[in-house]
Amino acid sequence: MKDFILAGPERAIRNAWRSLRRWRNSSCGYNVLGISSTGHGASFALASSAHGVRALNLDRFLRKKYAVLLSQAEHDEIRAGKTNFGKTTRYLLSEGVHDLPPISVFETAWRSFLDALLRGTGLGPGDIDLVVASESHFAVNCFQLGRKLGRYFPNAEIVTNIEHHAIHRFQAFLSSPFDEAAVLTLDNCGEPLGRLGGSPLAITLSSVQNAAFAIHREHTFPESSPGLLYHWFTNYLGFRSGEEGKTMGLSSYGRDSCYRALSPHLEMHDNGAFRFLRHKELQATLSDLGAKPRRPGTSIEPIHGDVARAGQMLLDNIVTNAVTALARLTPSRNLCLAGGVALNSVSNERAFRRSRFQNLYVMPNAGDCGQALGCALYGAHVLRRDRKSRGLLSDSLGPPYTDSEVVAALRAANLEPVVCPDIAASVAGLLAAGFVVGWFQGGSEYGPRALGRRSILADPRPQPMKDYLNCHVKHRESFRPYAPAVLEDKSAEWFDLKGTSPYMLRVVDVRPEKRSTLAAVTHVDGTARVQTVSRYENPLFYDLIRKFENRTGVPVVLNTSFNRAGEPIVETPADAIECFMSTRIDALAIHNFLITKST
Repeated sequence: MKDFILAGPERAIRNAWRSLRRWRNSSCGYNVLGISSTGHGASFALASSAHGVRALNLDRFLRKKYAVLLSQAEHDEIRAGKTNFGKTTRYLLSEGVHDLPPISVFETAWRSFLDALLRGTGLGPGDIDLVVASESHFAVNCFQLGRKLGRYFPNAEIVTNIEHHAIHRFQAFLSSPFDEAAVLTLDNCGEPLGRLGGSPLAITLSSVQNAAFAIHREHTFPESSPGLLYHWFTNYLGFRSGEEGKTMGLSSYGRDSCYRALSPHLEMHDNGAFRFLRHKELQATLSDLGAKPRRPGTSIEPIHGDVARAGQMLLDNIVTNAVTALARLTPSRNLCLAGGVALNSVSNERAFRRSRFQNLYVMPNAGDCGQALGCALYGAHVLRRDRKSRGLLSDSLGPPYTDSEVVAALRAANLEPVVCPDIAASVAGLLAAGFVVGWFQGGSEYGPRALGRRSILADPRPQPMKDYLNCHVKHRESFRPYAPAVLEDKSAEWFDLKGTSPYMLRVVDVRPEKRSTLAAVTHVDGTARVQTVSRYENPLFYDLIRKFENRTGVPVVLNTSFNRAGEPIVETPADAIECFMSTRIDALAIHNFLITKST
């Protein structure tokens, strides 16, 4: 089968024995743990018949962005850099020019990370009955700890024989609201596959019906890798892996001169594949156009906007071509996007609008960090045959915190907890008066976007608010835009949006007559990366925006992630308090407690 890699006989025998023991000794409830760790980060996810779905990113837990989970042997080999594996992996993780990302060793970190995910459930390692990961992941592959995972989880079957692109398909479709769909996976690449002569996949066109996937076309790295192409542009602009969003934001400031010079070199095929210049050829062409590589930390010039626009427009064409090819191969009207490229909300929207598909779903953590959830959902839905485990109701998958934990954190920071009888109304009033508020409610978001659980909120109307936040709160580049969160039932009045956008992964036009009103969240090209908020999914956040509308006539608030530049989004009450105290955030709304700074 295409999606799977054969496991060794020892694991098969052990899994069969543990499965039989589970069947004899339990009521067949389940606790599935998904694990992922790639060069783009790491996460754990739980799918449980008793506790539902949870997921947590390692970087939130460690407070170190882009943190990677490695086995001790992998860590030592990469640090030494003497073997081919060590040299190659070190180069890839550091991108050849940067320092290595933060590294956590699985053998010493796994238990505390697992405890953080499971907090409040009463579960421990012995309660996990199925662990699902991939041979493409660090630490858990069979060459490292894959053969030893049974020791850490003594009652669990271990499954790591799933291909990287298969997991992306699972994380996209199994979290979607659809019963059937076309599924497009686009990323940099997966693992080298023997069935493809050692080539990794970069694009997969597939569909699913009656819980069965059909693979229509597969295209390989490096010749048809949209993630690699966009990475080249991102790196040329002085940004590193994980900062592709900066390239996307900068692209709106550019002219199309570089694109017009480069587009004749893009060859697209009816099967969804493409060909483009090689890396050195691209560098030479950009240099000839007067665009020299930008060194990190140096000023951004107009030519850099032109380069970013070229990269964005080329990616738009590639994604659109792949979506069009997939539409010819399946009758479905539903489209799921998966893989790191699906985090490019500009390309998502442009490809969708140019297609015949009627409904679009992009999993909120569509890249490699979201693979842990794909593994957990696959384990629950397919291996445990729980057909009710389909679909996410929310991206609020982090472990929740109690009021007593919040009070303890506030008092530890010498802040007096002040109970607010109507936190939504009070915060709406502060926002309408021009104050910036940190908003901490429920479990954290699993994906990279703040969606009303770990958010910094502000008034979307005054244009200076954008510059104030970039300079004094977020401490980030001035060209980066902010996103609007709008009441779902009012979204069509303010944005040119077809359907909903609950995970802030679609960029659409702000309606021309509303742009002056929404000056702080309207990008330079008249667009916005919009989040629609429903009363059903997040009633408290919905209530806040509704009460802001009652005061201002605008059913929109500015919503950005609760963190400073270069840091992960806050996870714990202590993280939120530290960020609040060290920036010019005016107030902190944490559960029903409202803390304001004295002026």
